[in-house]
Amino acid sequence: MDRTRDVPHVLEVEEIDAVVAAFAAAARRCRDGGLDGVELSFTHGNLVQEFLSPYSNQRGDAYGGSEENRLRFARRVLEACRDAVGPGFIMGIRFSADEIVPGGYGLEDGLRYARMFVAWGALDFLDVSAGTNASMWSRPRHYPEISSPEGPLVHLAKAAKGAVDVPVFCVGKIPDGRMAEAILAAGDADMVAMTRAHIAEPEIVAKLRDGREDDIRICIYCNESCFGRQQRFGDISCVYNPRSGREYAWPALSRAGARKRVTVIGGGPAGLEAARAAARRGHAVVLHEKTDRLGGQVNLLARTPFREGYGQVTAWLELQARKAGADIRLSSAPEVEDVLADGPDAVIVATGAADLKHAVPGADGSDVFTARQVLEGANVGRRVVVGDWDGKQMGMSVAAYLAERGHAVVLVSPAFYIGMDTDLITWRPSYERLLRAGVEMRPLQEVAEIGAGRVAVRSADGAVVQIETDAVVLCSRGSADRRLYSALQGRVAVLHAIGDCWAPRQLEQAIYEGAKVGRSI
Repeated sequence: MDRTRDVPHVLEVEEIDAVVAAFAAAARRCRDGGLDGVELSFTHGNLVQEFLSPYSNQRGDAYGGSEENRLRFARRVLEACRDAVGPGFIMGIRFSADEIVPGGYGLEDGLRYARMFVAWGALDFLDVSAGTNASMWSRPRHYPEISSPEGPLVHLAKAAKGAVDVPVFCVGKIPDGRMAEAILAAGDADMVAMTRAHIAEPEIVAKLRDGREDDIRICIYCNESCFGRQQRFGDISCVYNPRSGREYAWPALSRAGARKRVTVIGGGPAGLEAARAAARRGHAVVLHEKTDRLGGQVNLLARTPFREGYGQVTAWLELQARKAGADIRLSSAPEVEDVLADGPDAVIVATGAADLKHAVPGADGSDVFTARQVLEGANVGRRVVVGDWDGKQMGMSVAAYLAERGHAVVLVSPAFYIGMDTDLITWRPSYERLLRAGVEMRPLQEVAEIGAGRVAVRSADGAVVQIETDAVVLCSRGSADRRLYSALQGRVAVLHAIGDCWAPRQLEQAIYEGAKVGRSI
């Protein structure tokens, strides 16, 4: 239990009896409630798998030890549930065919178990997954994240199809209809399960059916608003579909009663989403972007290892804003009088955050850079110290970017551990890659002073050490650029500041605010 470090209670036999009865009662309620079928969880380290696995089952009674004993609980659950719902009700299981953990069961064992499960429960389907949530190493493999290859578990479904005579489902980073169709056409599975893909785009099936593939928000598996919000005990949503999970509060976009002139300043993710939503409402939207490219800081993030998918977010927002009728003007940086001259009914300022070096003595040196400068191509020396005050992906991504190019990197952060505010499923593979790349990580430390060819690093106990270096990279979220917003206050009827120009944060907050303001006009 290396994820939670909880000490489990060994179930008494009478407790096992009660749990089996509860499974059966739950299945019966599903049938009586009018559902067409039920899927039981035999996966991801949940209770049935805990009994099944030699990794977790350390019992010495009739429910532990031998394989026959470890299978006993699963058999009782299956038989009780089938008896409860009867022969005409659809029943299947989601099953970890391979536990993907040292000391657990492997695929050969899993296929043997699957055949028994189908027989004991008279199952109608087998939904094949893998892994256990009890292991931090296993979780990113059975919940594939942004750096994982597409469809990493399809081979397990394919193997299961050769072992059982019921339909087999597959799951795991299947982002779009193209891949789903390929899996079915190859005969690797009979049905495809797409979970995060539906969180990103609940209308994915309807849009595929209607030939509107370009309108589909394709999940990038960044985990920021799904697993990330769950980790913070929040409701699940999507980084670029903030309505997902808020459907009860945010109805589908509808036409406004009166058409208004809306000016959006800034073509990053916040401004693009605001322009898209306002244009979908039927307003006359003009978006100004001072550079020759939309996307803002996302364009830099997408240059770091395994983060190119973020560019897909702003590309979708741009396409949808244009399709909705927004007038997008590049290399356009209107001043206050220019904005007022257009006579807008509402102005949305999304000018982002100015680049900023963290306030450290010596930060004005010629060999001191910001994360943005590095990703824009600044020439830094071989030995680099990265000071990270972000706590999420910035420091890790910049360190990975530099290490990939042959730099010797020391990553320093005052956080309890490097990347502490990143969701754990994404964090673990990122951390592993940094270790393999030779990045030296120093948590609970921060850059205290920068001098010629060296950096003073102060630990939590106040001790200071000197590190020799050729360059220093300071990672921070920048300083809110609210100049235009401040100058427009009191001069337009409706004025909003959104995204980093309100306060530098993350992509999730930027797009959420763009959506909230855009739909409010």
